[in-house]
Amino acid sequence: MISIGIRLAVVEPRIVAAGLFAGSFVPRTMFEEARQVTIPLHVLLQWDDEGNDRQAALDLFDAFGSKEKTLHANMGGHTGVPQFAGEDAAGFFARHLR
Repeated sequence: MISIGIRLAVVEPRIVAAGLFAGSFVPRTMFEEARQVTIPLHVLLQWDDEGNDRQAALDLFDAFGSKEKTLHANMGGHTGVPQFAGEDAAGFFARHLR
């Protein structure tokens, strides 16, 4: 759940970068915590995710306080994540976790 990732990014100083999947319900209270997230972010969004509100995911992405944040949106439903999305995330972590 992305809410857990948000909370961890705020309270755990050892986390220096995060990859998040914008594919779950996010309580409105988490938007304030998202503003406190300042680490580099790689956010994956499945554009046609049948169980999640696309606009809420976009609003949450906008709320993140990170100066470096990337949104990767792919066509398809919740389980239709393309293989290259994992490769993109691996590249993100390779850059930030050296």
